[in-house]
Amino acid sequence: MVKNAGGNKAKGYARKNMVKGSYALRISEDPAEIYAQVVKILGGSICRVTNLQGIEMNCHIRGKFRGRGKRDNTIIPGTWVLVGLREWEKEASPGKLLNCDLIEVYSDGDKSKLQNSVTSVDWSSFVTNDRKTIGSTSETNDLASEIVFTDDKTMEYKALIDAHLEESKTGNVTTIVMDEEEINIDDI
Repeated sequence: MVKNAGGNKAKGYARKNMVKGSYALRISEDPAEIYAQVVKILGGSICRVTNLQGIEMNCHIRGKFRGRGKRDNTIIPGTWVLVGLREWEKEASPGKLLNCDLIEVYSDGDKSKLQNSVTSVDWSSFVTNDRKTIGSTSETNDLASEIVFTDDKTMEYKALIDAHLEESKTGNVTTIVMDEEEINIDDI
C-alpha cells in the first residue's frame, strides 16, 4: 500500500473520511427527545443547554460529535441541538441540573427547515436568543467602525471639503481666480 505523504493533515481530510451519513433532517421521534439551544460550553465534553421551556440542563457531547466528527458539528453558544433526556435519572435536586445526551446538531440551514417541518413547537425563544447573540457581535463591530486612522494632512483636506460642502448647501458660490480667469466651481 502506498504511504500517504501529502503534507499536513492530508490523511485526515481524505475522501474516505468526508462521507457524511444521512442528509435527512432529524426530528424528535420520542417524548424523551427534546429541542434545545446551547447556552455555554463548559469544557471537556459538557455544555449547558436550555430547552423551549427555559429549563437549563447539562448536555454530554457524545464521541460521534468530537474529534473527526467535530468538523461538520461545530457546537458554539446559540447552536440548536436535539438532546435525549436520561430517563433513568432521578429528578434534579435544587442545587443540581438534569443531564442529557446530544443526539443531533442543526446547522444554520437546518434551522429554517426545522421551523417549517415542526409546526407544533413555538420557536420564538430560540429565535430571540439567536438575535441576542447576533446583536452582541454587531455592537463590537460598531465600536470598531468608529476608530479612524488619519494624519494632519488628511484632517485638513477633510475640513476643506466639509467647508466647501457647507457653502454649497447655503447657496454661496465659490469661485477660484487663476491667471486672471474666473472659474465657477458650480459650472464644472
